[in-house]
Amino acid sequence: MATEQQHDAPVPVTAELSSEGAARRRFARAGVAASGVLLTLHSQPGMAAEVCTTPSGFLSGGLQSFRGPPPTCSGRSPGYWKNHGWPSGCDKNAPYTRVFSCNSQNAKTYGNASQSGILDPQKWDRNGIGRHLIAAYLNVRAGLSTFQTVPMLQRIWLEYQAKGYYTPTAGVKWDGAKIVEYLQGTMY
Repeated sequence: MATEQQHDAPVPVTAELSSEGAARRRFARAGVAASGVLLTLHSQPGMAAEVCTTPSGFLSGGLQSFRGPPPTCSGRSPGYWKNHGWPSGCDKNAPYTRVFSCNSQNAKTYGNASQSGILDPQKWDRNGIGRHLIAAYLNVRAGLSTFQTVPMLQRIWLEYQAKGYYTPTAGVKWDGAKIVEYLQGTMY
């Protein structure tokens, strides 16, 4: 009686794998170990993925490394700050210009707004940049956003106000809508 040939024998490989093919095979063999990596790549439904990095880090897909403890990324929205208490040392009635100085072009709009007043949508606050900057400022002051700084937010505002865009890195220009998209990504 003839014996059946065993099907588990390795199939001879006649061609070498390319470096990309070998890398894919190693990744596939990682199995369960790779699942942790895949789980961190999810995005939030309905909105852009959570952003826990500086504007230049945002451009690199958030693949920025941090030394020390991981950044705190629990920013709150303008609507939250409109209806909740503010961090110690922050004054709801203080003018917007106490944190974000205004040029003569914006003196009659942003310059006349209080920090809490700008949290309400204003017709003259294109894209809501003022309200999102104040919310980001409050997030920094409350320790809810440790990867941002007040001077960084002020640089965004000053450049946007002067040029009509912000340059997070050489050759990239963010208009007001893109700045707000970034800021919204740092909030929930």
